[in-house]
Amino acid sequence: MDWDAAIGCVALTGLGVVAALAAAHGGKRGAYAAAKAVASAGFVALAVIVGAAGATWSAIALGGLVVAGAGDIVLAGHSRKSFIIGLSCFAVAYAAYAVAFLVRGTDGSTLAVTAVLAAAVGAGAWRYLRAHLPGKLRVPVRVYLLVVSSMLATGVAAGITHRAVLLALGAALITGSDLSVARERFVTPGFANKLVGLPAYYVGQTLIALSLVG
Repeated sequence: MDWDAAIGCVALTGLGVVAALAAAHGGKRGAYAAAKAVASAGFVALAVIVGAAGATWSAIALGGLVVAGAGDIVLAGHSRKSFIIGLSCFAVAYAAYAVAFLVRGTDGSTLAVTAVLAAAVGAGAWRYLRAHLPGKLRVPVRVYLLVVSSMLATGVAAGITHRAVLLALGAALITGSDLSVARERFVTPGFANKLVGLPAYYVGQTLIALSLVG
């Protein structure tokens, strides 16, 4: 693996996140979307550099990273349409992650425990959000929470099974970042949501990319 190139990709994502936060704080939507695109390109390139295409499970996860990167850009918009499209992209990406983690393999008893814990997280998120959701979004959000919970359960289980700490932590951070996005969209909008959610999301995706070493 080319460590210099890998470090460069991590730095690119980091710079993109800083620029995105600055743009969000200044209300510059175009710059915000562009900075997120740069940050996402960093973690996708990182996955390629570490050899994600070399195995079936990691290649599936790489596809998820690419779709998630597209979702990042779409979700920078503020319309309901952009939110639905972005949500769909992330649902596809996280479903791909879940499949990839299952293909890699998980211990059955470990997966049973993480599934219960992830279901509790999803149920808690639904209770928190449901009173704030428009009627037309309730079903899509419930489906999305199911997908995210599946990704969390399989990611943490695969991480524990294979002693892949980066993988487990990445799945957990991405889940947490989604809660920040939901709070921003439906509960209490504010820069603090992005200040927490963006770094958590991009660190999580970077950790998953690093775990795809071929």
